[in-house]
Amino acid sequence: METTGLRIPFIETLEQRFRVVLASASPRRRELLDRLGITYEVIPSTFAEDLDKTQYAAASDYVLDTAVQKTTDVFHRLKGELPKPLFVIGADTIVVNSRGVILEKPTSRDDAATTLRGLSSAVNTVYTGVCVMVDTGCAQPHVATAVEATDVEFGELDDAMVDAYVATGEPHDKAGSYAYQSLACFFVHGIRGDYYNVVGFPCARFFQMLRELHAEGVI
Repeated sequence: METTGLRIPFIETLEQRFRVVLASASPRRRELLDRLGITYEVIPSTFAEDLDKTQYAAASDYVLDTAVQKTTDVFHRLKGELPKPLFVIGADTIVVNSRGVILEKPTSRDDAATTLRGLSSAVNTVYTGVCVMVDTGCAQPHVATAVEATDVEFGELDDAMVDAYVATGEPHDKAGSYAYQSLACFFVHGIRGDYYNVVGFPCARFFQMLRELHAEGVI
């Protein structure tokens, strides 16, 4: 008989011991986390996501700090609620173009079109920062973090292609103004790294984080 999710003992322990919360409203992250087969709540962060990019030496530092802030926001809002200790998962994804410019969600259709033209015939890098914050009963939570990077090679995008894609509405809520798992698959010539990281949640890296938390006795 088939089962849903990976019924690995430490994953079952996680679900039994903790109140698992995803600090994100992203449907793509929910879809990927569902594959673990655990019960969790979706409580999006209210963090403003307005960190000053110029204060970070690397894009990876910026995306990780944003993920940490989002996770912290939800953790502190819920801490102390019963009946189980918290296990909060937060993530943030950005795209960095070939000129090193950090691209987040577009602010308008024109912004999306400009972003896409800048990705044409070039390699961009998708970074996702992941933060896990666990209530272990101590004064401070146990915090685990990771950053995953994936290179994405775009083919040439002419104005007609850009205009047609923007007209679909798909870019408007996507970091970098594209969704590789959907219509942008027609533009991408190849990737180097984790496909699911481009979608918005690096599954293999997150699973490794869980294994390490188990080995450390946190879960």
